Amino acid sequence: MTEQVLFGEWLRKQRRALDLSRQALADQVGCAEITLRRIETGTLKPSRELALLLLEKIGVPQMEREDWIRFARGQSGMPSQAAPISKPAPRTNLPASLTSFIGREKEQAETIRLITKHRLVTLIGPGGIGKTRLSLKVGDQLLEKYPDGVWLVELASLNRPDLLPQTIAALFDLKSTSNRPSLEILIDFLQAKNILLMLDNCEHLLDACAQLADHLLKHCPNLKILATSREGLGVMGEASYQVPALELPDVRQILEKLRDFESVSLFEERAQLVQTGFTLTMDNASAVAQICSRLDGIPLAIELAAVHVNTLSPAEIAAQLAECFQILTGGNRAALPRQQTIRASIEWSWNLLSEPEKILLRRLSVFAGGWTLESAQAVCDGEVLSLTDALVRKSLIAAELEAEHATRYRFHEIVRQYAREKLIEAGEEENTRSRHLKFILEFSEQLALEVQGPQQAIWHVRAFYEVDNVRLALQWADKTDVQAGLYLSSRLAWLWYNFDLREGNEWLSRFLQKPESHTYPQARLQALYMYGDLMTRQQQFEAARSAAEEGVELSRTLGDQRGEMDSLLLLARGPLNPAQRAELNRQALEMAQTLGDTETTVRVLWELGRSERLKGSQTFEHWKKAITLARPLENWRMLANMLSMLGDAFVLNGEVESAQPYLDEADMLYKKLNLLSPTSQLLSAYGQIAFIRGDFEKARAYFQDTVRIGIEIGSRSNTIWGRAHLGYVALREGNLAEARRIFHETARSFQQDSYELGVAFTLEGIAGLYIATAHPEHAAQLIGWADATREKIGETRPRVEQADVDKTIAACIARMGEVAFADAYEQGRKMTLEEAITFALEEN
Repeated sequence: MTEQVLFGEWLRKQRRALDLSRQALADQVGCAEITLRRIETGTLKPSRELALLLLEKIGVPQMEREDWIRFARGQSGMPSQAAPISKPAPRTNLPASLTSFIGREKEQAETIRLITKHRLVTLIGPGGIGKTRLSLKVGDQLLEKYPDGVWLVELASLNRPDLLPQTIAALFDLKSTSNRPSLEILIDFLQAKNILLMLDNCEHLLDACAQLADHLLKHCPNLKILATSREGLGVMGEASYQVPALELPDVRQILEKLRDFESVSLFEERAQLVQTGFTLTMDNASAVAQICSRLDGIPLAIELAAVHVNTLSPAEIAAQLAECFQILTGGNRAALPRQQTIRASIEWSWNLLSEPEKILLRRLSVFAGGWTLESAQAVCDGEVLSLTDALVRKSLIAAELEAEHATRYRFHEIVRQYAREKLIEAGEEENTRSRHLKFILEFSEQLALEVQGPQQAIWHVRAFYEVDNVRLALQWADKTDVQAGLYLSSRLAWLWYNFDLREGNEWLSRFLQKPESHTYPQARLQALYMYGDLMTRQQQFEAARSAAEEGVELSRTLGDQRGEMDSLLLLARGPLNPAQRAELNRQALEMAQTLGDTETTVRVLWELGRSERLKGSQTFEHWKKAITLARPLENWRMLANMLSMLGDAFVLNGEVESAQPYLDEADMLYKKLNLLSPTSQLLSAYGQIAFIRGDFEKARAYFQDTVRIGIEIGSRSNTIWGRAHLGYVALREGNLAEARRIFHETARSFQQDSYELGVAFTLEGIAGLYIATAHPEHAAQLIGWADATREKIGETRPRVEQADVDKTIAACIARMGEVAFADAYEQGRKMTLEEAITFALEEN
């Protein structure tokens, strides 16, 4: 007779097979460790919601979960089919290696031993010794040990220590706000995570890296850090490991033994990449051994030497290195020997270049984080294409080919530093960096148009590739060209919206505060509008109002009616009463009509309708009039946007049948134009229609597509809103565990963005969740907070959402009575944003 298997026993085996501690699994499903212990010992049966979460984490296929839930609840025996144990794919951003990794077994083992024992390990050594390659190899081997991933932070191109926390936060898609610094948000995210964080090239940010590591390790108990640097971070508890050079041969050793030495093996393999027939022979063995010895076993130097076997013999290479060393030793005796040798290798490679190749190499050093052929041609003179190919062949720059995107090029960092020295020596830094700034300025102008067009997905990717170059251009503008800085910082909406609003505030504020900015009124006007827009998005209404008022005054001085109109509309987005808002919108509309510019009139009508937020039927009249005026203009993108917006407004107003024709026409135009971002908004409207009609399967599919497209184009806002709507779908279907998980996630995301309307929408959903779990007093307080918040920011709840909230209120009163509901409601109105979120996310 087969012995009966209990769910708790089965669960314990699955957990151990996944190498999860009881606490780790409890953290992942959101229950207490004691609860999981009681389930595994058979003294507690899990709720349906908790059982579903456990089965999902274990890896039971969705189609089989109902049988397993009954088993977990003690309602049936163990299902006959065995649930497979499937470990999730490791979470990491470690790059795939393009070449093999030679040797270093001892170093790998020692590094793994140290990181197992200590929480902070720093690999120390001179440039080119192979610290980065060793750390990547170790990280790849440790992937299975860290459930939340092994993550690489490349710091070589980061020049500002104050941007270190937000650079790491961006890796996890965490956005700082005006109220919460990046470090605080990063600590909150990492506190419950089991992660190995790899900080590569810390030497130029030593103090910042040390302070950050100290803060993170003190507050995040399961975090470990593996750093690479030319010197230790100097943090308490740090374990340092001096990375040695590759094993060296004695030139008298016979050929059969020579390949056992890592340095010789590396030279031979890299030489074969440029000369496939190259191999060690009795004739060249001595020279190869000399090369590796002269280069002190430094991998980068060996690779740089090996690529020249197609033009020089090993003996000639060894002779050239000997000459370079004599010159270098006489020039800089203070440098460390290994630094001397690798510099000599680069110096020797430099001397082998033609003059045009030298000019291009040193001018390319103005780029940070890589460049494309197009950007190189804009900044540098000469035959850039052929010269670039030559430099790639000589391993002085590397090419990174990605499908569907332009090839990007980058330096080895030690080469970039050397090339920059040569640029300064040649007296070309100012001119080349100014040309770099001009290119980025033109790029930002084109980008502002392209991210709204049919190639928007490609341009979003390209924009994020150029973040380091944009920052470098802003730094140069800060020193040399205020006008360019004003224009550039005001055109970077894509960066500030998707990466960090606070960084946008900082740059715009820096340029606007410069006295000379007043000598460029047109550029200042654009910067004022962008600054006011960012401040409005963060509910910093006083700063936004000040910028908008100056914008109105400045545009009137310039006679710029479009600028005045934009500034008036910006003022109208503040916390005003309906009469004040209507007056500002009326002024903007009259101005647009006075211009006789139909397209401008259409845009103002559109903004006018948006600003009224369904306060009355006049909203629809504005949009209908705008659509009528827009059709003859044949601006199909603008028309599609307005059709989509009007359709969505009808949906929110509960008039689904009226919405359908507008949405369908917008859908046809978007497909014709191949636009993704607006399509994401349109799919959300279709999802809401399906939700209203009770077709939750179709609603889920629409909202999932909304999230997918939001991620694809880099729209954080669309992604979070799509997820929030999925929470409502899960709630309506009775999947409370999924709804809770989604609402918790989106509430935190909206909080990180300081987006109070999004928080209110999510907490209203959580109020419905509290009704479903018999906690009406919690629901009442959340509705009270949401109502007070909407009043504060001037956002009236749409009719279809109000209907859901009314049902929640009715359920509260039915269960707790009107007096108790009123008391709880008033308590909620007094909560701050942080208090409301903390209260909402309590276990229920």
